[in-house]
Formats: sequence, C-alpha cells, structure tokens
Amino acid sequence: MGLYAMTDILNFLQYKNEKLEGELTKLFERGNSPAGRVDALIENKELQLEDHKLFLAFLAYLSQHELDAKTVFQDVLRLPKHQFEAKYEMKWTQVIKLSVTFLTILRTNDVNSYKQFID
Repeated sequence: MGLYAMTDILNFLQYKNEKLEGELTKLFERGNSPAGRVDALIENKELQLEDHKLFLAFLAYLSQHELDAKTVFQDVLRLPKHQFEAKYEMKWTQVIKLSVTFLTILRTNDVNSYKQFID
C-alpha cells in the first residue's frame, strides 16, 4: 500500500512538471518582449529552499564546464528552444526554471541590475 502511495506522488509530480513545461513553452511561443516574458515568469514566484539548492548546484555545474552563468541565463530567455538545447546540450525547460530562481533573487535584491539584465 505504501508503494502505491509513492507511485501516486511521483505521477502527480511528473504531471505537475509536464504542466509547467507546457506553460513555459506557450509563454515563450508568444510574441512578447523578453522583459514581458520574464516578468510573467517571476510575477508570483515564491522561492523554496529546494530552488536555492538546485540553483547553486547549477552554478557549480556551469563553473565546472567553464560557462558564463549570465550568458546562459540570457540565452535561455532569448534563443529558440531548439537552438538553446543544441548550443548548450541542456534541457531548455530545466534551465528556464533555474533562470526564474536567478531572476527572482535578482529582482528581490537589486531591481536595477534585474532591469539591466532583462533589457
């Protein structure tokens, strides 16, 4: 019975992740400006501890592969999905989620830097 409950939880998490990926794809297919897309992404974002852990791990990964985090975060917002994935060999949807964490932190702590970043 406990295994069944865990399967239900995993299925729910997978469904939630797929739904979020669909929403991200729709958002970026629209003709909005990059700044408008970013604001829509982080408008109601509340960061959790897990968001920070994943973000820090991703920064370490980028550093290890000698990639500039700012460039990666700018490219994920500006390049088409297929182009981003070909250039970086990373899943676009996962990096978008991490960029939301980055931009939420930046917007909360330094609005001027946030505005410069998305312009």
